[in-house]
Amino acid sequence: MATAAASLALAPAVAPASRRRRLHASRCRRAAFAIRASAEEDAEEAVDRPPPGCSRYTVKIRKPLGLVLEEKSVGGEIYVAEIVEDGNAAKTGLINVGDVLIATSALVFNSTSDYGGVTVRKGEETVRLACRGEKFDTVMTAIATNPSQRLVTLEFQKCI
Repeated sequence: MATAAASLALAPAVAPASRRRRLHASRCRRAAFAIRASAEEDAEEAVDRPPPGCSRYTVKIRKPLGLVLEEKSVGGEIYVAEIVEDGNAAKTGLINVGDVLIATSALVFNSTSDYGGVTVRKGEETVRLACRGEKFDTVMTAIATNPSQRLVTLEFQKCI
């Protein structure tokens, strides 16, 4: 009996075949998820990288911005059409006519409460709105949500 117990103690523990398949399937699902997540991150980074010959920059300016934004008829990009002389955009010295708007800051509220029939918004949060693929009116509304006492963050792309 001592020899049988000793040989059992030395033998490697082997999981039943059904349990091994479940563990293997679980590992495969985790690996597939990791690969899928990695591929999505790579695709997101590729979309967010500027094309060759272009650079990106961020400015924070007060309202009124002092610039005119327009939407290109082909592609739908929003670009700087005009800069108001001595306006806040001109004072930065960075923004040029033709620069493409990539993102803007926007103010959103996370929740509302009702106090005696009056709805009060609360949970104020500043978020980044990527402008690509968004409607022109949506982007203009996002810029408008920033109160005048706060700086508006604008991200532009400049191509040579």
